[in-house]
Amino acid sequence: MSAIGLEPWLQHLLDHLPIAREGRDPEGVHQVRVAVRRLRVWLRLAGMRVLQDDLAWLVRAAGEVRDLEVLLQYPNLPKAFRTWAEHRLKQARTVFVPLLDSPRLAGLLRALSILPPLDKKLAEFRLARFVRQVERRAQEWHSENSLEHLHALRRALRRLRYAQEWLEQDSHTVKTLQEIFGQVGDLSFTLNYLAAFEAEGGQVSMRYRKQLEASLADALETAKQAWRQKAQL
Repeated sequence: MSAIGLEPWLQHLLDHLPIAREGRDPEGVHQVRVAVRRLRVWLRLAGMRVLQDDLAWLVRAAGEVRDLEVLLQYPNLPKAFRTWAEHRLKQARTVFVPLLDSPRLAGLLRALSILPPLDKKLAEFRLARFVRQVERRAQEWHSENSLEHLHALRRALRRLRYAQEWLEQDSHTVKTLQEIFGQVGDLSFTLNYLAAFEAEGGQVSMRYRKQLEASLADALETAKQAWRQKAQL
């Protein structure tokens, strides 16, 4: 009976936690989130609900830090907006970093380290659930045509991609779609942070806001075209 252990991505998580704690390289927090999300998919393929809440907690805890690190990598951010984002990132890290030394995380890592490997045949059977979830999210997006539903579809695509990769299946099409949809996500959260900055009295030029909105509209159209043409990707 063929089996799939979680050790490669558990080790990836362990390797990147110190980098995330240090904070000098944005890849630290990013790779922590990638590893955790892949481990959550492994648990779903194994049919295990155990530890899902703890893994979700770690992803959420790192969320604002990662978003702001991505935002600060953008070229041509208005100076005042960049300064505001840098300050907010420092605040987010003061909340996030202590969690990396918490008993909850230590217990989570220990629990993950003793899980048995998953049965590949059963995991292949469960893969259909990931496909059905993508189909449901796509129908909801088609019906509602909202950013919220697009983001839900993007997350479902990411889970399907990771499931395919755990099972050593071709994930090229799903990965391409996920990356295209990710451009929409990045621009969307940038506009959300810009709105928060302005709500606190910050100002940027109308031209800058219009450029972001136009880029988001273009990214949305690209996502729609990619979804229509997905069989050709």
